[in-house]
Amino acid sequence: MQVNTNISNVLEGNADKSKYDSEVKKILSDKTILSWIMKYSIREFEQYSIEMIRECIEGEPEISTRKVLPGYSPEEISGMNTESSVPGEGTITYDICFYAMIPGGEQVKLIINVEAQKSFYPGYDIVTRAVFYCARLLSAQCGTEFTPRNYNDIKKVYSIWICMDVPQKMEYKITKYKMNKEEVYGQVSDEGRYDLLEVVMICLGREEKLTAGTMLHGLLSTLLSDELEPNEKKQILKQEYGIATSVEMEGGLQKMCNLSEMIEEKAIKRGMAKGIEKGIEKGTYMTLVSLVKDNILSEADAAARCGLSVEEFHKILESTHTS
Repeated sequence: MQVNTNISNVLEGNADKSKYDSEVKKILSDKTILSWIMKYSIREFEQYSIEMIRECIEGEPEISTRKVLPGYSPEEISGMNTESSVPGEGTITYDICFYAMIPGGEQVKLIINVEAQKSFYPGYDIVTRAVFYCARLLSAQCGTEFTPRNYNDIKKVYSIWICMDVPQKMEYKITKYKMNKEEVYGQVSDEGRYDLLEVVMICLGREEKLTAGTMLHGLLSTLLSDELEPNEKKQILKQEYGIATSVEMEGGLQKMCNLSEMIEEKAIKRGMAKGIEKGIEKGTYMTLVSLVKDNILSEADAAARCGLSVEEFHKILESTHTS
């Protein structure tokens, strides 16, 4: 008899999600998509066209290759959030990392990190993690972009987070966090550079409203939609945003669609199986689903009666709309 180790269980349980996340990163790393993100997130580029911004991106963006903590492996840390055990986060890597040159007379290089974040509350504050990522992007420049003899060569860094499952009060918002000077007593002219890092949180909506928020919200909601078919996404990208999809992007959109359906189907099956283990018959599910649809029970109450989480019961509820 073969006994699965904990790591094999994790790998099997998250294989489809890991593949889905990988396709999301590939889509977001497309230079045209990055240009849209930069225009709405980075003030140094907000005045330029998408075409000009695209030309400012140096080389090919790195996808999940640059380590946040080189040489660090949290093998024996207990009590960490389960998200840390997802494949690819044993040694933490940036989702997307690249360089861009600001157009103009004296060209200035920026280091930009883009992260796709599904869970807004993974057990810690996302903004705090983003600040840490900026700090690492700054310190990692020592010996490459600058030396301790000339700190003036440090390049400004941005960490941009695309957050999908956010609380209602934060839907369709863009928020920036950065360093500012405060005059405590008296006034002095600016001495040195301190505006070296910025965190940008781009919050999408839980329900897909393609016209809510800015054009960037609409673009990202279209790309990451679980409801739109690849051909529908392709048409919207062309008509609304003037984006001609490449063969690679179209393939990624198709894979994302297929994988999201597979993940949802497995989630529903897991929810059913979990309830049956607790002695809940399948017929009871349908009764509870009917009570929720008739507004007699809330989803939370129905989920509690099944011994499921609200998210698991919601998947079952959604599945009955198409069955």
